[in-house]
Amino acid sequence: MNLTRPITKGERTRSHIVAVAAGLFWRRSFHSVSVDIVAAAANVNKATVYRYFADKKDLSLAVIRYHGELVLREVFEQNFAHHSRPDARLAAIFHNIYCAHQTAKNENDDLYGCPILGLALELGQEMPELRREAQEIFEKVEGYLRVIAGDAIALHKTVGTPEMLARTLTQLLHGGFASARISSEPQRILDAGHASLALIGFPSTTIPTTHSQMQEQVA
Repeated sequence: MNLTRPITKGERTRSHIVAVAAGLFWRRSFHSVSVDIVAAAANVNKATVYRYFADKKDLSLAVIRYHGELVLREVFEQNFAHHSRPDARLAAIFHNIYCAHQTAKNENDDLYGCPILGLALELGQEMPELRREAQEIFEKVEGYLRVIAGDAIALHKTVGTPEMLARTLTQLLHGGFASARISSEPQRILDAGHASLALIGFPSTTIPTTHSQMQEQVA
């Protein structure tokens, strides 16, 4: 028997507003997007936005949680479910990130970086609570990378501690996002990925650059 509670119309509307705002804040920055712009893009009136969010800063907290849930589910949880080797998991993570960057480049001829990091850097000083939300997300990311590092150490592929390696892998990931955004070049994500693979002892593992290549690896 399916006991899942149906999603209400109000919940759908709220989720829709968050998703629309997430895209706008990512591409145009938080401060350049007004509530009026969010409402118009979501095809709702301004009062509807304020029905679900006290103000734009309250909306930004929902947005960063939205991005966090999406990234953790689509990039980390799914890849861990489909791969078991540490190098395969790490390569799949960077594959997903690279493909997202390449799609953005093809569609917009530009890159926007990590939406979580972008919001945290823009609002971290004025919104400590948003910085804490971002930190919690990155701690979960680091937790996945800690598992990868620990498995690589167990296979005698690299040395060090899982904690130290995971922290360095996280920094390489951040650096790849920043470098790719500044240069508007998705290749920088692959560079960070291959450096990460070398760090855990798999310098010869390649990162698939297309979905068909990824499917071949999984098969």
